[in-house]
Amino acid sequence: MPTHVCVCGYSRSGTTLFYNMLRTTVTNFMFVENECRAGSVIGETLDSYVTKRPLDIFAFDNIVRKNVFEKPLWFIIMIRDIRAVITSRHVAVPDDYFVGWDHQYFIEGETATFTNPGVVAIDEAISYVKSRAELAPIVLKYEDLLRDSDAVQRELGRQIGFRYSGSFGQFFEHDIPERLQRALNGKRPVDLRNIDAWRAPKHRQRIREQFLACPALFSILRAYGYEQDDRWFEEYRAEAP
Repeated sequence: MPTHVCVCGYSRSGTTLFYNMLRTTVTNFMFVENECRAGSVIGETLDSYVTKRPLDIFAFDNIVRKNVFEKPLWFIIMIRDIRAVITSRHVAVPDDYFVGWDHQYFIEGETATFTNPGVVAIDEAISYVKSRAELAPIVLKYEDLLRDSDAVQRELGRQIGFRYSGSFGQFFEHDIPERLQRALNGKRPVDLRNIDAWRAPKHRQRIREQFLACPALFSILRAYGYEQDDRWFEEYRAEAP
């Protein structure tokens, strides 16, 4: 049966990396060669498709409405340690952090504006999608994808019915369209050092400012299982601004 898979969630959480892993290995689904709204594809063809757009997490109702062929619909929601999300950079905005608690950058051509929804709004949208009875979304942690992409690949094959040729970990050996390379900040193998890059001293002020400005970030961090309590922040709080 034709199926649609929508990859969405946090920007800078590995959605482009994951999408490239899928498009270079999955043989029984079609792929778009750029970031694309699921709503623009799902009702236009009977083929099985995978689309990727982080902010499709806000478009659930519209995607369901446009699913005129009543395809089985899978939402794969990418999440990441919020401290990594708010300290991540994008090649299109080299002089600033890309995502904040309140907003994130919107890239249109060569123009970047700080107008898209930030961490808190995305978390609320994720909670909404997870609450919908008509589907059971898959929440995929960026860290799990990096640490054991083979296990993720096997489990998605079991759940969704992906058939593969090759492994996720070798995605970088394939041709990747330029529009799907930009968010990767370069075509390269998976680097486990990215998991803890937020711990670098250069990011301490950023983390302190964001969490003090928006205490809701603490509960989001705990809800996703990255911390059990808030004691990790004590050393940040003690530092002079």
